[in-house]
Amino acid sequence: AYNKRDSAVFMVVYVEYAFLQNFFFDGALLCLSFMACKAPLRWGKIAFSAFCGGVFAIVYPLLSLSTFLGVLLKIAVGFLLCLLAFDGLKTKNGWGRYALSVALFFLLTFACGGALSALQTALNLSALPKTLVIIGFFALCLALCVVIAKLYQKRRLYAYIYPCKIVANGKEKTLQGYLDSGNLASKNGLPVCFLSPDVFYDFFGEEMLFSGGQVRDEIKIVTMSGERSVCIKQGEIEIKIGEKRVKKQVYFALGANMIGREYQILLNGLLLEV
Repeated sequence: AYNKRDSAVFMVVYVEYAFLQNFFFDGALLCLSFMACKAPLRWGKIAFSAFCGGVFAIVYPLLSLSTFLGVLLKIAVGFLLCLLAFDGLKTKNGWGRYALSVALFFLLTFACGGALSALQTALNLSALPKTLVIIGFFALCLALCVVIAKLYQKRRLYAYIYPCKIVANGKEKTLQGYLDSGNLASKNGLPVCFLSPDVFYDFFGEEMLFSGGQVRDEIKIVTMSGERSVCIKQGEIEIKIGEKRVKKQVYFALGANMIGREYQILLNGLLLEV
């Protein structure tokens, strides 16, 4: 049994732990939410908001509330924490981004809580050890950071992918093309676009892939592995940009390292210049 002094020491340690855990958890979730919605990270505001979250975690068990009011209070505090940490509410877009940050904050909170509960069930434990909770939480945060970065990388990629129709060698096909500003290759004043090997083969046949085939036009290109010659064939490409369509004569060449990509055509950076 504890005497009064031992009980007091136990309560102080528990309060400090509860505060620090919620301080770091709330801070991490706020950072992830703001990163995901591209809101500016103001570390001072985030720290202050996380501090308020830690204080709330200590005060909440002392309140006598019904289940409904308890849930309502937690939701209101979630809105408040995002508001305290958010910077830039002076515009309509700012308020929209704030609403998105709140939605992401709750979503990430539920996701992390669900993942930790699943881990507890998988380990067949009545409760997760505090150390494992902290390690598991920050491992989840790291994984979410990677996922967010990958999603934005995909978003940047798809911003330069356009539906294209290519016509060559009496054939026609609609494919996805990626506008590469670094591809400035040209031949006889016409831009050169690179096709994935399977598409190139479909259009021009096996004889165009090997030097022993028919007489063909070639172009020399310089890559990181050195200079090489590739065969080219003239055709037409139509690029759809919104409601606008750009149609131009081009050369098509065999592209490398394009299998499994989100696109089958590496468009020339000069195609969309006025």
